[in-house]
Amino acid sequence: MSTEKIPSPLATAPDDGQQLLTPKEGLELSQKDQKDETQDLESGKSLSVEDESCCLKHKFRYVILIVTVLCLTFTRSNELSFNFTVICMNMNTTEGHKEPPVEMNMNQISKIMGSGGLGALISVMPLVHLIHKYGPRSVFGIILFFSGLATIALGPLARISPLWMLLGRLVQGFALSTVMPMTGAVSAEWAPMTEIGKFVTLLSAAGQLSQILTMPLSAFLCVESGWSSVYTAHGILAIIGSLGFMALYRNSANSHPCVSEREFRIISRGSKQRPRRGDAVPYWDIAKSRSVWAVWIAFFGNAIGFQLIVQFMPTFLNKVLSVPVRRTGSLSIIPPIAQLVVKVIAGYASDWIPLGEKLKLRLFNSAAQIGCAMFLLPLGFINIGDGSFAIVCFSASISCLGLVACGSMKSATLIARSYTHFVMAVVQIIVCISMLFVPFIVAAIAPDNTVDQWRWVFILVFSILVMTNTVFCVLCGSEPEPWALAQKKEVL
Repeated sequence: MSTEKIPSPLATAPDDGQQLLTPKEGLELSQKDQKDETQDLESGKSLSVEDESCCLKHKFRYVILIVTVLCLTFTRSNELSFNFTVICMNMNTTEGHKEPPVEMNMNQISKIMGSGGLGALISVMPLVHLIHKYGPRSVFGIILFFSGLATIALGPLARISPLWMLLGRLVQGFALSTVMPMTGAVSAEWAPMTEIGKFVTLLSAAGQLSQILTMPLSAFLCVESGWSSVYTAHGILAIIGSLGFMALYRNSANSHPCVSEREFRIISRGSKQRPRRGDAVPYWDIAKSRSVWAVWIAFFGNAIGFQLIVQFMPTFLNKVLSVPVRRTGSLSIIPPIAQLVVKVIAGYASDWIPLGEKLKLRLFNSAAQIGCAMFLLPLGFINIGDGSFAIVCFSASISCLGLVACGSMKSATLIARSYTHFVMAVVQIIVCISMLFVPFIVAAIAPDNTVDQWRWVFILVFSILVMTNTVFCVLCGSEPEPWALAQKKEVL
């Protein structure tokens, strides 16, 4: 057995001349590891009978996966909490109040909604650097803790003045900017080669789980306890999650006391192809790649559609269609549940459908973005009070967007390989821009929340989705770019 030291899977650039293993090779290595339990590890550890008594019999990585998914869910839920609670904070709410309301106009609401995206936008690159340097355990754990405190503070800040909420929302945005980097970091360190798809799919499911948690919880608390209790409950969950994450997580699987020797072998086998910490990223080569721009442009359209649904679905149901607050909360969990189911099914289907890879990317991305656009458009012609039909449209549109995981998101992994982290960091920035962009689109086009005004919002989003998907289909790639596999590269 080779005595070469296993490099850290969290590093960011590939060893010169090394190639990625195929899934088949990774599976063969994993099967070999399970049969050979007595072989020494490169780290100097040796297997023993006692390993069988270790936590969960060589499956502690799933504990890490579940804890991280919950914490990412709390991170997203904190930022999402205002999007629903605003309908029961405002003076114009249609139901009784458990505590004094806060008067906010559409311009103030747009600023408060957009400030979460602004916080994420200005912090994404610094926090990615900190995660790379110090590891996820301390950086993510601390930022989630402060996100919890900031969420609890939203209630007192709102009573001073609605615009004081901008401070808390900025901190929520700081935490939100870590979601995609954390997805990559945890998958790289804790997922075996044969389970990366599973890890990425489940970690990305935090986006849907946060809606499933926040919408009904916020509706219940708004009606039963008052709007400020929504922020208190979400903040407490985030603080508990941050403490649990820092207690259980380790930046390296090798250093975790609950990871057996056999499990570490399963996780690390084949990791020598993973990037090396400190190697330079070929930024200029990446920026010149047509296939990379295809991913970024597609994600811009995807993010616009997603943010419109997530940020304004409760407002549209309550203010435009006059759906009561409690029913709004109940109905609002249907779309993310539908999207979660579609995303999981599509993740498996994408691997076994017998078509060319580029054709599959085009088909899945078109189904995602064109499908979303087609189901959003009828909402501009809906009648007041028809909340059930609106939920069908919202559910279908956001379910279609779940297919993006098998379209532009998969393309990013295929073309960038070990540099996917940088491509996805730009995607995070695009998502943050859309969080800022969408509230001001709505404020400018639909200030009075009428169906006629919202019709133009949906027509605009329809056009953006169709155009960005067209660009993706023309420019997308399914093979590694030369800079992703070159043995020697000049970097900028």
